[in-house]
Amino acid sequence: MGKTNIEKRKVKSGDIASHVLIAGKNTAPPLVLLHGAGPGVNAAANWEAIMPDLAEKFYVVAPDLSGFGKTDIPTPQPWHIMGWIGERVKQVLGMMDELGIEKAFLVGNSMGGALALQLLCEAPNRFVDSVLMGSIGAPFTRTPELANLLSFYADPRKARYRQMMHSFAYDADKFTGMESIVEKRYKIATDPAVRENHEKMFGSMQGGMESLIMAPSILKKIPHKLLIFHGRQDRIVPLETSLYLIEHLKNAELLVLDKCGHWAQLERWDLMRPMMERHFGATL
Repeated sequence: MGKTNIEKRKVKSGDIASHVLIAGKNTAPPLVLLHGAGPGVNAAANWEAIMPDLAEKFYVVAPDLSGFGKTDIPTPQPWHIMGWIGERVKQVLGMMDELGIEKAFLVGNSMGGALALQLLCEAPNRFVDSVLMGSIGAPFTRTPELANLLSFYADPRKARYRQMMHSFAYDADKFTGMESIVEKRYKIATDPAVRENHEKMFGSMQGGMESLIMAPSILKKIPHKLLIFHGRQDRIVPLETSLYLIEHLKNAELLVLDKCGHWAQLERWDLMRPMMERHFGATL
């Protein structure tokens, strides 16, 4: 990984202020990174390890999405998962306006992938080519591992959290820094203020996941070129989601990464980086 400094900044984003990680020269092509969902997740957890590499060619902007990290929580707080998606659409577009970003490349991971698809539908002129990673937004069988994630606050012990984190990786025993990830994220997830918000937010996700499914009639209208990565051994969001997306998106390519779970950007960055740069490079 590179040695680029990552700036942490509060940025006005519509009606709220977003906590944003920024790296790279602001004269480079803008790249917006959208993280996934989970107890203790924020932008740094998903992107900090790879942002220095991306900053060699891009102006990288990674917000804590509304409901996560140090970004403001909207008032009133959404009661349904689609309400959260709507707030995050406004957040991302407002953040781009404040930073003077007219058009950006876009990367969405997991829940951030569903948000990315919504942004491409609602504001197609604000984005160029995009990347999805282990994305939802498609029908899939809810795995036991995902059920454990959504129900974490029913039994928020560290041992259970460790089991949940291990299920994200292809081989947790060989995953460098796994215990550090567990410690850092568990501390965030069980912070009283975070927990109060997350219990409500993840409660709204229990019965509303199907609302995130993008209909084929909507997907086929997305004009952007999309590169989709998916870990073959992803136990959180199974490969079937990306198979659905590749069937209905008219301008997409799917790369299935072997020996890879839900953390593709951490487990197989060696393969992802050159493929992403090639994908984005076509329009640089």
